[in-house]
Amino acid sequence: MNLFKPLAYRHPTWQSHRSRDRVFQFLLQEESRVPGGLRLNIGSASRRFSVPTVNLDLAAGAEVDIQADAAGLPFKDNTVDSVVCTGVLEHVKNPHQAVREMSRILTPGGRLFLEVAFMQTQHASPLDYYRWTSDGLRQLLCPFRIIEMHVVAGPASALAWLFQETMAMIFSGRSLVLYKIGLRVFGYLALPLSWMDWWLERHPMAHHAAAAFAILALKPADENRPQENHAAQ
Repeated sequence: MNLFKPLAYRHPTWQSHRSRDRVFQFLLQEESRVPGGLRLNIGSASRRFSVPTVNLDLAAGAEVDIQADAAGLPFKDNTVDSVVCTGVLEHVKNPHQAVREMSRILTPGGRLFLEVAFMQTQHASPLDYYRWTSDGLRQLLCPFRIIEMHVVAGPASALAWLFQETMAMIFSGRSLVLYKIGLRVFGYLALPLSWMDWWLERHPMAHHAAAAFAILALKPADENRPQENHAAQ
């Protein structure tokens, strides 16, 4: 029994409707682009999209169709039309291998929708390994051509996460129970900070301190051709 379950908390994050809907819009576009195509959601957990999608996760679950590691996807080369992977790569031990696997299984011209963390505090699921700048993402996604890169959780949300974590530590007095309580309490108190992203999410410098990025990328038809990634932020 998890004694801390009643103290579960959420990170204070503001997102525009457009940012929240990007993954759904991607799947709708992919259904139109390749009707009846094979779409894979890597690291799905319990999330099931309305557009038919195969759910893959490292852990078994009621909504998980395939239990597998992102670093070793159980699909043949060039067989998947679309891949979704949101809030997952920072929790993968070898994200470069996972990206290579996504490229391997995607059909030429297939598309990837990715959301990854940048300025976020540590959050285990079950472990937390990596963060990426916009430049780091271009390097990570070198097998792909990046079509779009957007801030999906801005600097104010990053600041709210840090406020929540810092104040919980101060409040805790080194007590784990008080720390968990503090995360819950200060998470609510930090929400107004995150609301500043109503303006900052669209700021031209938002990528310098964004909480998270969304990327739309394409597997080139000619895999031997060097890719130049020039995407809007």
